[in-house]
Amino acid sequence: MANDISLDTPISLVASIRNGIDQVNTKTHVLDNGMRVVCYPYPALQTVGLAVGVRYGSVDENPMINGSAHFLEHMMFKGTERRTWRQINEEVKSIGAYQNAFTSWEMTMYLIQSYKGKFERAIDITSDMIKGSTIPPKEMELERGPIINENLMSIDNPQNLFQDYMPRALFKKHPVKMPIGGDNKKTIKKITRDHLFEIYEKNYAPENMVVSISGGITEERALGLAERYFGDFERDYRKKARSIAREEQKRTTMKVKKKGIKQARIGVGFKCGEFRPDNIDEYLNMLVVNELLRYRLYEEVREKRGLSYDPYCTYNSYQSFGFIAADCGTEPAKVGAAKKVMVGEFKKVQDGEISAKEISNMKEFLRIQYTTRREQTMDYSIAMAMAGLIGGDPTVTERIPALLDRVSLDSARGYGGKYIDVERAAVVLLEPK
Repeated sequence: MANDISLDTPISLVASIRNGIDQVNTKTHVLDNGMRVVCYPYPALQTVGLAVGVRYGSVDENPMINGSAHFLEHMMFKGTERRTWRQINEEVKSIGAYQNAFTSWEMTMYLIQSYKGKFERAIDITSDMIKGSTIPPKEMELERGPIINENLMSIDNPQNLFQDYMPRALFKKHPVKMPIGGDNKKTIKKITRDHLFEIYEKNYAPENMVVSISGGITEERALGLAERYFGDFERDYRKKARSIAREEQKRTTMKVKKKGIKQARIGVGFKCGEFRPDNIDEYLNMLVVNELLRYRLYEEVREKRGLSYDPYCTYNSYQSFGFIAADCGTEPAKVGAAKKVMVGEFKKVQDGEISAKEISNMKEFLRIQYTTRREQTMDYSIAMAMAGLIGGDPTVTERIPALLDRVSLDSARGYGGKYIDVERAAVVLLEPK
């Protein structure tokens, strides 16, 4: 579960949450066809966010057609039994909505945000795409080019180091090592319409999806619209098991030389446990540890030493794997210095060099961040859908701020020391050729 979870709770409840009162306003329902619907009503807002999450991502792919989940995501916009791609685009524009999608390691997500008075049109368009995609052959061949170029953009952007290279350095066997976008030469050109249609038929099924709605809408209207536009969706589904990453952390160094770049990028990473609903404490503690590292790295790498513009740390916890990694861009001559500082900050966490004040500050910072993001309706819908797909409980999105009270100095030190061992760090260096 990525740590872009937000809190959609009225300001009047923040004090209650701080005192540990678990007042949950998130509403969950299951339609007769097995589709889960989650709603956070906030009628005062003017926008409504909709996220439709599918439990299928790059870790679920046949390696021979790696990138197929992402390819299918693109094709879902290319026409249905009711609409051409042009009609989809024109309708979205006519209601002033924002529409997008993304593919991740363990899911594919379809998004739309609209003015609340136009939301029924928005959910109609999105449900039509999900239920009635035709994956037009001509459009598929045309779309292959944009996909290849999107992958090239990712490869050309050193800031994508953690997503493109860090999993490969950390995981030698688990499918998370495969690039989400696939390989232009080895796999993308081999993917056929039959491949995509098989994935669509076997995985885009009500029981394998979460519909998430948040913002300026009542619970009754959200559920009514979900029933109206998704309740008639029927498709057989057999749940597929995912292998859990059980590889030991090993010292690894990956060096990648690239033409056409001026800046080097250095990353340091460590495996963590997968997300488990019965061990939410691990997720909470690592969330706080990650925020502490992010804060410290910004101070040490950028503010005190001027080694980088963008030092960053990210924690990723999914059903089948987890890792924490830091990276930064720097001048090639300063790579050694940047690596030394980054490793040093991880070592401090490994050794328990954390204060009670720091933990308290990070917890409060996270609570405020999640609270102030509550009005970002599409972001919150994504967070609830992700929680439902990864952990099975969309309400955890709202409960995180209260649950943070369970993080203590000792527990943060314990989890940080459990996973961080700088002698076995995975290091990725991307440098100019």
